[in-house]
This record gives sequence, C-alpha cells and structure tokens, in this order.
Amino acid sequence: MPINVKYTDSARYKCLEYLKKASLDLYLCYCGSQICCSGHAYGPEIRTEFLVHIVLSGKGFYTVGSKTYEVGPNTAFLIYPGVATYYEASKDDPWNYIWVGFNGIKAEASLKHAHFSKDNLIIHIQNVDPFVNYVNGMLASSQLTYANDLAREGYLYQFVSSLIQDQQNQQNIEEVHDYSYQVYVDHTLEYIEHNYSKNIKVQGIADYIGINRSYLTNCFKSVLNMSPQEYILNHRMNQASILLKNTALPISDIANRVGYDDALNFSKSFKKLYGINPTNYRNVTEHLDTSDKDTQNKYL
Repeated sequence: MPINVKYTDSARYKCLEYLKKASLDLYLCYCGSQICCSGHAYGPEIRTEFLVHIVLSGKGFYTVGSKTYEVGPNTAFLIYPGVATYYEASKDDPWNYIWVGFNGIKAEASLKHAHFSKDNLIIHIQNVDPFVNYVNGMLASSQLTYANDLAREGYLYQFVSSLIQDQQNQQNIEEVHDYSYQVYVDHTLEYIEHNYSKNIKVQGIADYIGINRSYLTNCFKSVLNMSPQEYILNHRMNQASILLKNTALPISDIANRVGYDDALNFSKSFKKLYGINPTNYRNVTEHLDTSDKDTQNKYL
C-alpha cells in the first residue's frame, strides 16, 4: 500500500503529513506544531479527516459556520470532516499550538468519549504536556520504516486516550462503564481461568478490570445468575474434581493447585459443594471408573 510522506522542519513550524488509506480503527493523517505569527490564518477549508488543535499559549479565533469562538491556552478545538472552518491567530497574542489529524472506524466514537461533538467543539485541557510529547514522538518518527509506522500509531492512540482520560479527570468521574455486562464478565472469566490457583479476591479482580465490586457482581448476576465469588468457588472445585479423578496427587497438593493454602478449608469447601469430602469423592469415582471398565470388558 503506497504511503506518501512529507516532513517539514523549521524554527517555527514542524509538520508530518502522510496518507494511508485503510479500514483501521484509527490512523494518523498528519500532525504538527507551530508558533504562529500575528494574524496568521488558515481557511476557509474543508477537511476529509478529524483534526484536533491544542493551544499551548496565546490565543486566536475559530469559526465554524456562523459561530466564532475565542480560544486560549490549554484549550482544544475540533474540526469535523466535511465542515468548512476558518481559524486565525490573535494579532496581539498569537497562539502556539499543536495539531493531529486522524480518521478511522473508531475516530468519531473516540472523540465523543472525550466529550467532543458537533455541538461541543471546544474542550479544556488540564495538562497539555503529554500531548506535546505525543506529537513530538510522531514528528521524531518521520522516517518511512515499519518500526516508525507502529510508533506513530502508538502515539496517536495515546493522544486520543489522553483526551478521554483528561475529560474524565476534570469531571471527577470515578468509574466509566464503556462496555456491556457480557464483556466485563468475559474478561473476568479469562482472568479467573489464568489465576484461580492464586489467592485472588473479587475486589482484586474488580480493581484489575477497572470497575467497582458491586458493579462486577451485578454483571455476573445478570449474565451468569451467580456472584463472582460463587463462580470462583465452582471453578476451583471443578478443577479439583478433575485432579482427584485423574491424578494421584495428595489432597494438600490439589488444594494448593486450586488456590487454597489450607487443605482443611479446601476439604470443607469441596464437601459443601459436592456433599462429600475429597478423599471419599476420589474413592467413589475410582470405583465407578473400575465398574465401567469391568462392564465394558464383558462385551469385548
């Protein structure tokens, strides 16, 4: 797939432009930074991608249709594709800004998470430093190599992610539920599958996923009709039953393998669920297996 790269570097202006048409979640179209001269203007212009400017210092004016916004430091303004816009640096205090143009399947949805919309084109940025670092990283990765392609993509994802996180921090949003119950449950089940042999707790799992314990419990009860703690117990005991049936491992070893430091506590939990202690369970299953084999041999 052909990629055209243009890189400009001067004392007041740095810009990386490249065109990569692809059906990707997010892809970089161009980025740059500029210390603008008094009254420097751009437009009217119609873009084919989303374009975010972040003003680092100074001020200017951003016009969309009949509306003109005065934009100052620590402020980001968004240009939508297909919309004619015009922006101009203040004559008295011209702005210094960075910009990132990008597109992709998830571009608009990602910007909505950052509280951008066609009715809200301006947002305040708490800390512009990370965004400057991301753009500088993109600019430093201007050479056309596979490694730099990945680096630029990584910086773009960090740029967009930081926009979202910055807005959540400003609104003191302690928790965001971006996904369905099923997604949180699936992620939890995968975590349990890989960690049930450890001393995992429901609170620790919730912290790992990024939601509170009560919400995780609601997800499980809605999807599986049981609590996370009940699922962990059932999963551990199921794994223990497999080991009891198919190995000669001591009960204490099996207890350790399913997350119990104390074999007695393990035996109590096992009996509570199966109605029989681990030793008797093993004896019964061994007897059943032997009986099945004897029955099969009669017909051989």
